[in-house]
Amino acid sequence: MRRAYLVLLAAGCGFRSPEGGVAMTVPDGGVADMHAFTLAELGAGQGIDMTVDGPRSALTPTAYTYGGLVAHGRQGAKLWEHGATSWAMLDGFVSTGAGLWTGERIANGAATDYLGVVGDPMMTLWLEGEVWLDSKSTEQFGLSADDVAFIELARPGTTSFARVIENAPAMPQVLVQTPDTGWYPIRIGFSNGDATFNFQFTHSDAGGALVGWTRDRLRARASELGGALRTVFGRQILGGGLPLGGGQIAPPVPHFEQSELLRTGLQNPPQGAQVNDDDWSARYAAQVYITKPGMYTLQIDSDDGNRGRLGAGHDDAHWRRDDGVGPMPTKTTASAMLVTGWNDLSVDYNQAIGGSTLRVRIQGPDFPALIEIPADKLRPVEPSDDRLALGVDGNSYNVPDGDAAHPGTATMTVAGYAAATGAAEVIDSIELTYQINSPHADQLKLELETPGSPGTRVAIRDRDRGNGDGDRTTQFAVPSNPPAALAGLLAGTVGGDWKLRVSDVQGGGGSSSLLSARLTLHTKAGPDKIARTASWTSPILDAGTPVFAVDSVTWNERMGSGIQVRVRTCQQADCSGAGWPEPVAKATPFAVSRGRYLQLKVEMTSNGTLEPELSAPVIAFRRDPG
Repeated sequence: MRRAYLVLLAAGCGFRSPEGGVAMTVPDGGVADMHAFTLAELGAGQGIDMTVDGPRSALTPTAYTYGGLVAHGRQGAKLWEHGATSWAMLDGFVSTGAGLWTGERIANGAATDYLGVVGDPMMTLWLEGEVWLDSKSTEQFGLSADDVAFIELARPGTTSFARVIENAPAMPQVLVQTPDTGWYPIRIGFSNGDATFNFQFTHSDAGGALVGWTRDRLRARASELGGALRTVFGRQILGGGLPLGGGQIAPPVPHFEQSELLRTGLQNPPQGAQVNDDDWSARYAAQVYITKPGMYTLQIDSDDGNRGRLGAGHDDAHWRRDDGVGPMPTKTTASAMLVTGWNDLSVDYNQAIGGSTLRVRIQGPDFPALIEIPADKLRPVEPSDDRLALGVDGNSYNVPDGDAAHPGTATMTVAGYAAATGAAEVIDSIELTYQINSPHADQLKLELETPGSPGTRVAIRDRDRGNGDGDRTTQFAVPSNPPAALAGLLAGTVGGDWKLRVSDVQGGGGSSSLLSARLTLHTKAGPDKIARTASWTSPILDAGTPVFAVDSVTWNERMGSGIQVRVRTCQQADCSGAGWPEPVAKATPFAVSRGRYLQLKVEMTSNGTLEPELSAPVIAFRRDPG
């Protein structure tokens, strides 16, 4: 459902507000008042890269998950019509599901279950997040839709949205002004009311052909949601999506599960899995909120294989193709010392054959008994040291008999983040699966080549011994600490064309075929997970009479070194022309220029990974008698 910006609930009262107040006469003739910021006021405040964390009643810098925009869906309702496309119409409009839109076309024949729209073309979708744009580009947006769609954009570091385009046959694309280089907040609306539907959002940086968006150009404000991000892959070992025919591969399907992690059993395979419930995999990425630091253990029970990570603790003993197949469930535990605040976790599940069962539980100081992780303790923010970058080639290539000079070559294009987006990604490990049909696998040589001119080419199998003849799928992994012969693969750049070359180095026995290749890069570094700067400005408060002193401003904090609070008094109801003074000292009185209106501003800084947190702000002040 659409996020509700919930509050810092603080005991106390407000300025002559409906919920009541505290006001008493003091000896000097002034009136002492106190204002504790309410749910409505926190939601009504203006935030830049700041999230109101409802379950914890706190402000934190926004945390991001990369590779898509948050897409909410509402089944059976058409909200917008041409001529009536105000974003404010979403107020009170509840979604039936949410997923991460990664740039794909949404049209008849495409399943939209992951967005909460199942088998009903009557729908409304709304997408929110940020897109990376370069000030030096000649940026164009293309929008094709049936029925109604529109796009609004704001400059980096602002929330002042302006309409860019509304779909119309006469204007399928538009030139976009990009005065800054950076992440532009974007929001997109789409409604359909008949049996035919279509939504496609494309772009061009240089005025050429319009293309789809890639993972390096999209990010979602994941801290505005609860639960975990479940991404389903159409093959084992996180091996891309399902084949669509003609060498095309559907992208993996990312859905926000805004519920506890995780229900027992997977009786119905999720969208993106094989319909026969075999040969697929899934990743659940999230952070868990901890109030009592200490040692915690994540336990995963599944049929078939799994892999777990909690904080700095890992267990991947049962993460191999076809692992976990057998009569006994696979059990994995990962333990780590967790700190107060948000801690990374991920669960990878691998379905090979037969039944599918997955159960995830946690135990530690916050959870004395081993239990499923509650949804209000989770948010779907991916670990910045284990992002996934994917490349797939579903085409078939001939491997001629005995002709080592002409290998069958699959090209797996991967979108990697440029240094301009924060920091260049670094490859931590690699998982590759490939399908080959060969009458003599022991005569085949396989080489993996990194992007570049030239790239680094490394032999990963010499004559592919021991894998058997015929049509088979094989997994190859490059670990974080590889042998010297494979180290060059991790030193390459993430983005670009990775190539798998299969050559027949010995004549006799006939030709072979390279049927598909799927590459999964596990990356670290890259762009910031947490906004490095964030601010929140309160609604303007009317004291009724001029304020002449502040007795104190108090709040609760975590990592308080990254938090500053400012207070200003204003003569005008809109505080026009009033600047912001220096930050205040917590719980310390100070004088102010007389003004009837008060406003609070919270500023935070982070290192891009760990975030400060502020809750329960209260201001106590003195004003003239009425």
